[in-house]
Amino acid sequence: MAPVPTSRRALWGVVLGVVAFAFWPALFGGGSLVSADIVATSPPFDSYQPDDFSLETGPGDPINIHAHWGSLADDLRSGDVGWWNPDLAGGQPTMKAGAPIFELPYLFSPQWYAPGLVAAVRALVAILLTFGFLRAHELQRVSALVGGIAFGFSGFMVGWMNWPHSSVAALAPGLLWAIERLIRDPRLWRAVPLGGVVALMVWSNFPSVLIYLMLAAVVYALVRVAHEWRAAGGRRWPVARMAVAAAAIVVAGLLGGPHLLGFSEYIGWSDTSHRVGNPDDSSAGVAYLMTAVAPAVWGSDAVGPSWFGEGNWIEFNAHAGASVVLLAAFGLVSGLRSGPGRRRSLALALAAIALLGVLIAYVGGPVGVALGDLTGSQGGLMTRAKVLLSVGLALGAALGVDRILEQPGSATRRDVVATLAVLGGATLVLAPSILDWLDVARAGGVFREVLAVSTVPAIALVATVALVVARIRGQATAAVVGWGLVVVVGVEMLSFAMPVPTIVSAAERLTATPAHEEVKNLLAPGERLAGEGRTFFASTTQLFDIDDARGQVLKSAGYQELLRAVDPAMLLREGGGTPTYPNIAEGTDPRTPVWDAIGVGVWAQFPDSIPIGSVVEPPAGFGEADPALQPLTGVVSVPTGGLRAVLLRVEPIVSGLLQVQVVTNDGPLVEERWLEPSDEGLLSVAVLGEELAPGAEVFVSVGAPASTVFVDTLDDGSLAVGTVAGDDDLTLARIGDVLLFDRPVEPVLLVDQVQVEDDPVAAAGLVAAGGHVVDSDVGLTVSSSASAASAGEGLEVLDVDYGRDRVAVRVEVDRPALLIVSRTAYPGWRATVDGNVADLVVADAAFLGVVVGPDTDEVVLDFRPSRLGPSLWMLAGGLVVTIALLYDGRRRGHLRSSSGSAG
Repeated sequence: MAPVPTSRRALWGVVLGVVAFAFWPALFGGGSLVSADIVATSPPFDSYQPDDFSLETGPGDPINIHAHWGSLADDLRSGDVGWWNPDLAGGQPTMKAGAPIFELPYLFSPQWYAPGLVAAVRALVAILLTFGFLRAHELQRVSALVGGIAFGFSGFMVGWMNWPHSSVAALAPGLLWAIERLIRDPRLWRAVPLGGVVALMVWSNFPSVLIYLMLAAVVYALVRVAHEWRAAGGRRWPVARMAVAAAAIVVAGLLGGPHLLGFSEYIGWSDTSHRVGNPDDSSAGVAYLMTAVAPAVWGSDAVGPSWFGEGNWIEFNAHAGASVVLLAAFGLVSGLRSGPGRRRSLALALAAIALLGVLIAYVGGPVGVALGDLTGSQGGLMTRAKVLLSVGLALGAALGVDRILEQPGSATRRDVVATLAVLGGATLVLAPSILDWLDVARAGGVFREVLAVSTVPAIALVATVALVVARIRGQATAAVVGWGLVVVVGVEMLSFAMPVPTIVSAAERLTATPAHEEVKNLLAPGERLAGEGRTFFASTTQLFDIDDARGQVLKSAGYQELLRAVDPAMLLREGGGTPTYPNIAEGTDPRTPVWDAIGVGVWAQFPDSIPIGSVVEPPAGFGEADPALQPLTGVVSVPTGGLRAVLLRVEPIVSGLLQVQVVTNDGPLVEERWLEPSDEGLLSVAVLGEELAPGAEVFVSVGAPASTVFVDTLDDGSLAVGTVAGDDDLTLARIGDVLLFDRPVEPVLLVDQVQVEDDPVAAAGLVAAGGHVVDSDVGLTVSSSASAASAGEGLEVLDVDYGRDRVAVRVEVDRPALLIVSRTAYPGWRATVDGNVADLVVADAAFLGVVVGPDTDEVVLDFRPSRLGPSLWMLAGGLVVTIALLYDGRRRGHLRSSSGSAG
């Protein structure tokens, strides 16, 4: 067949144009790619946004989970970098999240710009690697371009955006390309690209996706080697290929080993998808395969409200594009029907990879579970295997385009018939799910809406069919059909991909608010922030270098149990949280001992929450009055302990504004509150009145611009007013955009009585009861109850010096005691007591503990990766082997002779 005319300049123009168009607001419009989890519409951000602020529809999961790369880049530029990152939930190793190559833009671009640049570079690399792999199989450039766009903007790529999933997935075509070149030309230097891409995937830090893709690589290699062996007559085993593959394993092991060594130290934290109580079969279910052609049929959270199934596009939906699915079916069927050759073996390999993805991610059952178990205990949700479906369909679509561009004939028509038979069979399998969906759509009254948002896939499907038919009938040239399919696939993929990221304008970028600065001022060294719901959610605290006890990381088992001891639902979806995003329920008591153990020094509450403290509700009202008719006034006395809030009982009729003024001897406080009918009950207006003298009078007045709410009044017509007293050891430090409490806490303390308990659940329960716990016997007095003695006379922490990798504590003790430092007990921490090596224990379920005696003066805790030496030697060895293999290939002329072979 005559190739479709395509210049390299035109190809580069299309690829760069598609990527630039997809991310233009973040790349060129001054906007910033941020994620909904940062919650720019929640306190304290909502007080600082422009009136016309609006987020694009985005998934509930984070796009920019690697926000810590921004703070890491700042540390590198300032020279303050080390092995330990103390900024998240007690800290974690700096390299715990690996070193995804795509995150490098954080090191040289502004934090607001880096996420968009990272996403664009990742999509570009995925497209180019796919293009190179397909060109190595001698597909036409326009066909390879379709495959690149289909994979680069597949659901798995764009949906997760800056998640580590994508950093691994984007390299998948490069993995297959390296294997293909090795099979074709098994020279020793070809171990370098194969081993190198595997190492990059290892450092990208998502084990389940990596292992699924390794499974795909094995399938691909077996199919292709079997074909090449048969093509050579099967006279001898492919010894050369196996030798080079072994060398590639060595290269990958040496270059990726340093991360794996540290990874294996605490494998329980390795995968953000790990969930306690995951069922053995965590596949999505066959019904979700419908989302491959119409992702909006669920009303998923990426494109609208959820109404069918889980509605989680990120985890479950298999978006590949209707045009891509049709082309892939035709490409794989025609490839399998072609005569013996590389094209047939390629189609067989891709079909097997896609089938694996379907079995694991969507079918489940005994076969799917068995395959999913290949990922081990860190497999997480089996739906991660949908990356295999994305790879198989995108590359299969390129095969379909290439087959369509050939001179049409009877063979092409027979391939079309076979494809229709396969698609018909798939439709029959999905028929029960389709009928179920129709019933739910009709019952929910969303049928028309769902059809509307699925218009683009339908148009893409019709356009693809029209182009294929025109080509078969000889009514369109190969060039018209080829470039037409580029347009169809590109438009469909971008129509779904572009609404997923949340891109805000330059005026709406996240910046540190005065409330953030106040938190920094209130936090003493070693202390952390915590609070209700998503106030100061963890992504923002990463960006602004605030240690958040909730943290955007998967915590250790003990840390998770401490949170569960406060609220068993805190880490569960039904409680509004996950293990990475704990949701602290509104009304949670910040005075529980768990927060002392975690080192919480500042507590945040929603601005309309009732502040912590003794509540005296308004007296039972004798009537209700409308403040829109005339202002209502009342008076209340300051309670013992000072005043934190005044309380009114309201009954909104419709949505509207209420104006409240509170006057103390410090002056007036005016607050406007928008009320909804669901806000019926107590209305709290926070006051910085803890220093007010008990008994002093406070005057409250209420007005409204329109009749929207009734307010309880007394028999004399005055307001019924209640109070919240500050009669505890918390201090209300800020009101308005967010309520901030300063908590007294000692993140470093000495105790002389402990309990011994190595079970995290039991240990957390003892901490919640006020005790102190160690995971092994340290020779101290064992308390007889859950409440152990704390520091007292003769046990004093004189000074604490915090460094990134070091905590130095000067103490004065007159008896044996346990020093507890509220930093996460992670392998690699070492302790010295007055210069002598000492044993560390896990204290209070999750933190560092070391025994001190009467003669102790100074305790020093240092963190170094426990296998740092072997890791560095491995890395150095890998670089030496890599350079040696490349030098040998160049010396033999292999590099020069094969440099342009991929075309």
